[in-house]
Amino acid sequence: MITEKQTGRLIGALLLVAMLLGLWNNFGLTAPIFSGAGYLHQGAQMPLLFGASALLGLVTSAIGLAVGVVAWPVLRPYSPYLALAFLLLTAVGLATSAMEQSSFLSMLSLSQQYAQTASPDPVLFELLRSMVSADRNGIHYIDKIIAGGGILVLHLALFRSRLLPRFIPAFGAVAALIQMSGISLELFSRDLPPLMLAPLALAQLVLCLTLLVRGFSPGNVGSQEAGAVV
Repeated sequence: MITEKQTGRLIGALLLVAMLLGLWNNFGLTAPIFSGAGYLHQGAQMPLLFGASALLGLVTSAIGLAVGVVAWPVLRPYSPYLALAFLLLTAVGLATSAMEQSSFLSMLSLSQQYAQTASPDPVLFELLRSMVSADRNGIHYIDKIIAGGGILVLHLALFRSRLLPRFIPAFGAVAALIQMSGISLELFSRDLPPLMLAPLALAQLVLCLTLLVRGFSPGNVGSQEAGAVV
């Protein structure tokens, strides 16, 4: 039988893998696509990067859903509503990620059309580039807000359960709110300050390492808070 400590370590490992894959995808695989002349002019030469990035994005979201499934039986006795909300948000996150990757691959299609056109109309293709980019970015920001909401709910559930020192999920919840607020600025055509993402990155790293080292505290399982409804 898997103990709470082992479950906590498994969740920590999954969260760390998802975090590392997300960083690699955003700052490694996609960097060459958007650098230089931009994806419209050079994307057709990088179909493997497009495909790998899209697949990696789906895998990362699937890992998030796996965390929701694994965490469900542990968090449910303490906060059934929060545990269910976290599970549902990870499932919705996988769906929005699939939509985002579909829009991302449409960038490759546009770039291929541009490369195959003998005398491309720069005005027309610039208009199409703007529309395709706006579509992908809009879904991207919504996906990240949903992901931030899932992280927020996870930290709230961990805070209530006392399975970890409370300052860790407390910091994580605040960091998630900061991240969601920052990304929401993009929905109103405001620039996202990069520093608003830093607290959540730190909070997730601390959570992952803590879970890998100690897992969930088994001494708190079955405490008086178990069975509380939130």
